[in-house]
Amino acid sequence: MNIFKDNKNINVYLLFIIAMFISIIILNRWLVTDLGLLSYGRLWQLYVSYIDLGFVRRGFVGTFLSISGINSLFSNEFIFAFFIHHISIIIFTVLIIYYCILKKIKNFLFIFGIAFSPTFIIYQGYNTGTLDIFVLTIALINILYVKNYITFSVNIMIGIFVHETFIFTLPAQFFSFYLCNNSNNIKIRDFIKTLDFKSLIPIIATASALAIILFFGKNNISEIEFKDLMQIKMPNAYMTHSLWSGYWELSSSLEKNTKSIQILLSNFDNGKIFFLLPSILYLIILILRTFHYATPQLNKFLLVIAIIFPVLISLVAWDYPRWIAISANMSILITLKLISMSGVKYSRWNKIIAIFCLFAPFGTVVVDQPFPLHQFVLDSLIR
Repeated sequence: MNIFKDNKNINVYLLFIIAMFISIIILNRWLVTDLGLLSYGRLWQLYVSYIDLGFVRRGFVGTFLSISGINSLFSNEFIFAFFIHHISIIIFTVLIIYYCILKKIKNFLFIFGIAFSPTFIIYQGYNTGTLDIFVLTIALINILYVKNYITFSVNIMIGIFVHETFIFTLPAQFFSFYLCNNSNNIKIRDFIKTLDFKSLIPIIATASALAIILFFGKNNISEIEFKDLMQIKMPNAYMTHSLWSGYWELSSSLEKNTKSIQILLSNFDNGKIFFLLPSILYLIILILRTFHYATPQLNKFLLVIAIIFPVLISLVAWDYPRWIAISANMSILITLKLISMSGVKYSRWNKIIAIFCLFAPFGTVVVDQPFPLHQFVLDSLIR
């Protein structure tokens, strides 16, 4: 309880708690939107289970919730989805608060820029209908907290089984785990010299999880069988939108997903690519800020690769704002790690990053909707 004796600690709590409540308010937009409960989006990830279908990708969360019986707590699956998302945002925020207090990170502008970031806590209240909150939470734990090879590896396997987008957060996790945790061997050439079997466990775990999905993951389930099962499990979501059952996402191949490149190129042709500029500019400034906190020994080229790697998801999926947001969040998490190492308290980029907080949250899927909350409010006033 001594942490409450420091006013700066209290400020940290207040900023993050306010941000958490804003995120929860945005999450509950169903109270004022025309869509109502349908505003949550897709639910099938919370109900797909290995027990019913065998081993399928993205089935880990639904399997856990089904075995534990948690996803049967509410008769309306939309209410359950909102409930579990509330809990997830709270856990995510508490993990960030605890780390900042533990590492004595108290700079007001720095904390403000994280708490009210357009891609971080507040963003999770808007980004529903995906498993991103689970992916980000596991990545957060690995980047900020874990120093044990076994725990790190287990988390990697769980994250990959939760959603394959987790793979694109691995460079940031490896950068933090191998280079930031081991300050004595922070140079790449020194790190390579110290490699032993123990240090290879996370790499083996990653390869194993990918192999399990590729060789044992089922993707030949019949559409009728799958939709009939989802109709039983999610009667309120039945036929509410084209992806209500999730069948297309589970059965889609890499070849089908590469059409995302064509869609990306079409956004250049029709000029919609300019709507991505605010989030891209935000990501660039975050990277520049990360450089400020990085120690001289860190390889900045690898640091940039680790941060922007999630943007490569754009090659196989067209939720471009989401992928930029994941990269931005990798920068935020690595910066949190670096500031605890370097002890640097100030960066000139903090003021600019704080300005971006006025535009929280960024969009998730629709390219020409970069500021969805602001656009919603303006549209409501114009009506």
